[in-house]
Amino acid sequence: MKKIIFILTVFVLLTGIAQSQDKPASLGYKPSSYYTFSWNTTFTVGDFNKWVGNASPAGFDIGGRYSLPLSGLTTGFNIGWQRVSEIYTNQTFYGTDGSAITATNYRFTWMVPFQAVIAYHFIPEKLVSPYIGLGIGGDYMEHHLLIQEYDIYKTRWDFSLTPEVGALIKFGYFGQWGALVAVNYKWTTNQIELYNDRTSKDLSMVNLKIGLAYIIR
Repeated sequence: MKKIIFILTVFVLLTGIAQSQDKPASLGYKPSSYYTFSWNTTFTVGDFNKWVGNASPAGFDIGGRYSLPLSGLTTGFNIGWQRVSEIYTNQTFYGTDGSAITATNYRFTWMVPFQAVIAYHFIPEKLVSPYIGLGIGGDYMEHHLLIQEYDIYKTRWDFSLTPEVGALIKFGYFGQWGALVAVNYKWTTNQIELYNDRTSKDLSMVNLKIGLAYIIR
């Protein structure tokens, strides 16, 4: 499997280089659209970090961008899936009837984000095109607290804002494949209310995105 991935990667790179040698490298081109598949690592912050403190590489993102008439502006979408989790040992939980239990618990949240996106590429025709963007949309989240054989959970929808900075990197000036590298900060109206007084509001996170892009001229 590793050999196959290596061969495909070399093929994509050589294709981009060959295409770039056919035409003057100084020209370049502005993509009419591009589509991305990214691997996401999530770092929880604020109240969310109190719930789950671990960074999590369990996530992916699919996106599309379409050029607008104004130079450098694009609009599009992002959808994905993410999961964060952590195990806590020997914590005491108190019930409304005065009962208490001390046990190891497992916490996790999984989420399905969906957003409309607008972005500005500073030099869209170049080999490396840095950009800034803003995503507006929402998430479906499930928050789970597992204590022994009990699974206490709630589902919630939210509104979210995601400013992002990143770069589209072409594999050759006239290649149709490239890489995407980006980091964003995501703020949501989601909250966690599980087992009495354990409450977290306005959940936020930082996401690191690394992926591939298919570029259409």
